[in-house]
Amino acid sequence: MPKFEKIEYKPIPVRELLLEMKNLSELMIDLAYSSALYNDKDLAQDVLALESRVDTLTYLLDMEIMVASRNPKDAEAMVGISRVASATDKISDAAADIAAIVTRNIGIHPIVGEIFEKVEERLMKVTVKANSAIVKKRIEELDLTARMGVDIIAIRRNHDWILNPKKTERVFEGDILITRGAQLGIEEFKDLAEGELAKLNVQERAKFEEIVSRFVELKDTSELMLDLAYSSLLLNSTQLAEEVEALEERMDQLHTDFELLALTSDFKKEEAPGFLGLIRLGVATEKIADAAADIAEVVLRGIEPHPILKLTIKEAEETVAQACVTAESLLVNKTLKEARIHEETGMWVLVIKRGEKCLRPRADSKIQEGDVLVASGYAEGADDLKKLASPTQTCKVE
Repeated sequence: MPKFEKIEYKPIPVRELLLEMKNLSELMIDLAYSSALYNDKDLAQDVLALESRVDTLTYLLDMEIMVASRNPKDAEAMVGISRVASATDKISDAAADIAAIVTRNIGIHPIVGEIFEKVEERLMKVTVKANSAIVKKRIEELDLTARMGVDIIAIRRNHDWILNPKKTERVFEGDILITRGAQLGIEEFKDLAEGELAKLNVQERAKFEEIVSRFVELKDTSELMLDLAYSSLLLNSTQLAEEVEALEERMDQLHTDFELLALTSDFKKEEAPGFLGLIRLGVATEKIADAAADIAEVVLRGIEPHPILKLTIKEAEETVAQACVTAESLLVNKTLKEARIHEETGMWVLVIKRGEKCLRPRADSKIQEGDVLVASGYAEGADDLKKLASPTQTCKVE
């Protein structure tokens, strides 16, 4: 029987509560997938502890909304915040479901390793060796984002966890680092930290190839939906919200196909526990997609996004940012592939806003003067994106 913390009203700003909820829920997803990949019970327990924190924040935020809503007009203004908070709580619940696969000894099928080889960004756990060149170096000195496209999202030191470590944090021998980035980058970093490359031993690749591909699409689609949902709030864009709604229908079909494919595969009897864990991973991705759809629904119902929502998105660890492309930008007349925006800034372009239209970008999409690039990534990259798009800062986006 779980023990619940007694909740007492505390006068905490809604923006502060919502910002912490958003940051924690997104970190929880990363850590939960990592706990599943490495079957790490300590990390899974940390995810469950963070879920409890998000639950508490949800109650406190509900209280603040009730105190602030003195009449129907106030209630209408705050309902969008309530919906987004509820969706954020749902995301943290999905992360906890992933962590529970580990804590309940359900088992992690070897195919999970194959899955994480193919996702656009991977998570990896590395232990810092005594002879590593990164020992006693500050994270900012390593400049990992620029050099390798890698971020350190958590450090386990002895029995303590440092989540979202500051750039001034030093790395020490014996630290366990949870890193996120492109496959080649994190393998290069692992080589730097440990002196050897990790090789995932996955049996019968061809047999599971289709299952892997389906799950990768599930995971990528759910994360894209979240980014687009937050973008729809930031821009108050019905077009983007409708895109999320369409992706939710696609997600439902993807999840059904994934489960049918997995259920009809000839898994061996001894693989059953890990197989169950695989199925539950699929369920968790659909929960995340549902949460994204809940966020987009705020816009689809014609509710004006409260300024607090826009501030929260802009100030979050993982943010959605806008940058207007001016005439002097080196991006003008380049395709997205040629522009190498992610390599330069760490930001992924989600949408190109051209006039009143919101265009889903492709590698061959050509950037034009006056385009507004809507991108997601870590907050540090947002300023780099703006400088790249508007070198003289003559173009401002509301």
